[in-house]
Amino acid sequence: MSSVSGYAGEPIVHRSILYKEYIKAVEEGNLGYIAEKFNIPIAQAEVWAAGEMPDPELEFEAADDAYSLQLGYTLELGGKRYARRRLARSVAGQEQLAVTLYFQELRVEATEAFLEAILQKEILQFKQSSYAYMLQLSQSDSIRHRLGEITENDARQSRLEAASLLNEVYQQEAEYQAALVVLNQYMGKTAEVMYEPQGDAGQAAWEYTLQDLLLIARDNRVELMMAMKNSEIAMNQLKLVKAERRLDLGIFVGYERAWGGLSPTRDALKGGVAIPLKFSNLNKGAVRASRFEAEKSKVEYQDTELQLQAEVTQAYFYYLAMEKQLGQFRAGLLEDTQKLLDGVVYTYKRGETDILEVLIAQRTYNEMQEQYLETLKGYASSIIELQRVCGIWTLDF
Repeated sequence: MSSVSGYAGEPIVHRSILYKEYIKAVEEGNLGYIAEKFNIPIAQAEVWAAGEMPDPELEFEAADDAYSLQLGYTLELGGKRYARRRLARSVAGQEQLAVTLYFQELRVEATEAFLEAILQKEILQFKQSSYAYMLQLSQSDSIRHRLGEITENDARQSRLEAASLLNEVYQQEAEYQAALVVLNQYMGKTAEVMYEPQGDAGQAAWEYTLQDLLLIARDNRVELMMAMKNSEIAMNQLKLVKAERRLDLGIFVGYERAWGGLSPTRDALKGGVAIPLKFSNLNKGAVRASRFEAEKSKVEYQDTELQLQAEVTQAYFYYLAMEKQLGQFRAGLLEDTQKLLDGVVYTYKRGETDILEVLIAQRTYNEMQEQYLETLKGYASSIIELQRVCGIWTLDF
């Protein structure tokens, strides 16, 4: 754990964090995900609301010599209440899948941010190393200039190059700190404590074949489950529309009392049944629309399945390409550039080459290091994408 000066002179504490600790903190502390999870109890409450029964109606009428009291109630027939609750349960299941998908996408984004922070950290380390290497050469050139072994211009050139690399170090420190701020944002934490990622992107590995991946994706992709749930919702909506076209019965009981004039007081109990005349059922537009929605959802499921296969195949070939590129570097490309730089510096110190050759070799080495780190991040990102499109998560760094 370390600390640096923050705003208003307050120290910012730096702490190390492993990937599994980080992703757990994202799951527990990300504010967007916490807000999204409220959709689950909201949808469950809608299931209860869908089971609501009609309220009874109480009517009272009064005149100079009479009054009446009547209680009525509508009996829903045809399984309307059951159909409403069945549809609401399907929607609640869809919402739960949507929350799961939200977290999976959040996990991918947060993991990419973790990788980016690792990349920025390693770029900072090699830029610090390059600066230290050039600073040492610059100090050596100053001594050699005083001894008359090299010209003042050569000594000045190496000194300027060291100063330029130091500026790059300052800039990279800012880039690294900015990447750490993003990690805090995903974890729902303030910048009082900065968490430094610990891990090696090169540890990520993959051993599945394309056919294995296609089978895994078909069983695990949430998008496919959501498409299936959409089909279920459409069918339940069609059943609800059909149920709502069935007749309801209105029943009522009442009491009436009348008096006045020469007529004796008269009490009466009454009751009855109200049957609606549903001429609106002649219009079958709602049923046809719901039936077409059900057919549409089936086609959309097939389209989702086809799109899933394409995504898995594309991600797999991209992974193979990144694996080959990384293999190029691991086959000795970095070592060769380091040997080239050391060889040019050696001949420069012997007076056989000039400072420009050293600077060219140094910049070539720096560019190759950056390409390697970008390729390493791309390789890890390709595995992240493979896991995403297959609906699984076994990643660790």
